[in-house]
Amino acid sequence: MKKFSFSLSLLMALLFSSVSFPITPVENPAKGGEELARQVEKKYKSLSDLSLDFTKVTKSEIFENQKRIKGKMYLKNPDKFRTETEDEIIVTDGKFLWNYSEENQQVIKNRLDRSKNIFKLNQYLSNFRSEYKTELIGEEKVDKAKCYKLKLIPKKDDLFITKMTIWVDKKSLLAKKLEYQDSNDNEITLIFDHIKINQGIADSKFVFKTPPGVEELDLSE
Repeated sequence: MKKFSFSLSLLMALLFSSVSFPITPVENPAKGGEELARQVEKKYKSLSDLSLDFTKVTKSEIFENQKRIKGKMYLKNPDKFRTETEDEIIVTDGKFLWNYSEENQQVIKNRLDRSKNIFKLNQYLSNFRSEYKTELIGEEKVDKAKCYKLKLIPKKDDLFITKMTIWVDKKSLLAKKLEYQDSNDNEITLIFDHIKINQGIADSKFVFKTPPGVEELDLSE
């Protein structure tokens, strides 16, 4: 059975101002996709921080039915993120990664560079052109927002994300939805809502404080 991997954190981020930029029309999808991708990356690189609500739907060989969860995500450039759901909390300060399981009452601490297959959303969407070709494949509404639909095509065969589609808000260039498949054949859909940017989120938000009675397993040495 293929291992289901945490992929939010992902995930790694998003989103910026409310200025719209013209891009090449869909009739020229290759050129249009490249220009849209360039503009999206530029926005993500200029991001200070953001918070958002998300809905995550997972199709996997592990689950008989789709698994749907809701949560909250906080991100701060260049490499900090925090994801909270009712089942777990995943946090990194850019050096260490904490994974807290509510069910097991245990937190595992490790070095971020040793943690494989973590979808760092803020880092990922600011630099995806380095590993993916892009194609603008159309336009579609997501929660009433008019979006560009951008397809990412891997340049190599060994990437964790094997395919992805991004819905980018036409007015703000913020990602409203992601659909991707990872190397374990999990199919993930992420939908973002209540996006707030540049609030000055404190660095302490990205360090996990172990609650009393919770076991901490430190693998970072």
